[in-house]
Amino acid sequence: MNPLIEQLKYQFKSGTMTIRLVLANVLVFILIQLLNILERLQIFGIPKVLTSDYFSHYFFALPVGGSGFTPWTFISSLFAHFSLWHLLGNLLFLYFAGSTYERFFGALRLLQLYVLGGVAGNFTEILAHSIFPALQIGNVYVLGASGSIMAIFMALAFSQPQLKVQLFGVIPLRIYMLALFFFLKDLSSIGTADQIAHFAHIGGALFGIWSIQQFWHIRLSRPWLGIQWKKSSSNLKVKKGGRPLTDDQFRASKQARQERLDTILDKISKKGYDALSKEEKDFLFQQSKDV
Repeated sequence: MNPLIEQLKYQFKSGTMTIRLVLANVLVFILIQLLNILERLQIFGIPKVLTSDYFSHYFFALPVGGSGFTPWTFISSLFAHFSLWHLLGNLLFLYFAGSTYERFFGALRLLQLYVLGGVAGNFTEILAHSIFPALQIGNVYVLGASGSIMAIFMALAFSQPQLKVQLFGVIPLRIYMLALFFFLKDLSSIGTADQIAHFAHIGGALFGIWSIQQFWHIRLSRPWLGIQWKKSSSNLKVKKGGRPLTDDQFRASKQARQERLDTILDKISKKGYDALSKEEKDFLFQQSKDV
């Protein structure tokens, strides 16, 4: 079998969720381009008047504003893109935000946020077009992973605001500053003719913020400094493989875990995630699973 195909199969099977999402976007883009080539060659017998990106518009893009209702496009639109530059720009941000988010919260939560954040963005775009007459300008389609990426980016910024990034590889910035810039950019661009679904970006961003506070039971304890894990809803006080803990033992164990978690979060705030030891990363990951 072709080595490239073997590598793709390996990455889908064993790679990180971020890599899988990137590959899914790339493969959908290639599929759309192949279908568009076939349609332009009249292979499918589609009238020429309809053959301008027919498949990307009518089978993958989310129709907004009187273009018919295709429910599957709430999901398919999150993996499809208009052009190569549109794809590459989104995948750069997806790889950065996704891989960082995945280290903190795990693969399943990344996938959930990608899908649910993107769908929330799509609903926001549809709602905006139904409310504001200025946006009702005929057939409009939403396509791209930007809403999903904004959800991931804002969730990461609100959970780890002191995390440092290198803008253009040379300018150090706190991640919340970069997130705030993109959010304000979308707000200031609403109503312009730039053909960008700014409401989808904003909807995804707001869902990402909400997810940190509600969806995974994490609340902001110190604005712009870090997070604190909420108390488990369980009242059981059972020690694995042993006798039930007394109230005092349970409280002491819980306090010790919380103090250690606070120490690790302070270390992340000051030095970044990469400064943690393997044991500290494992402890943080286990705590994220227990909330």
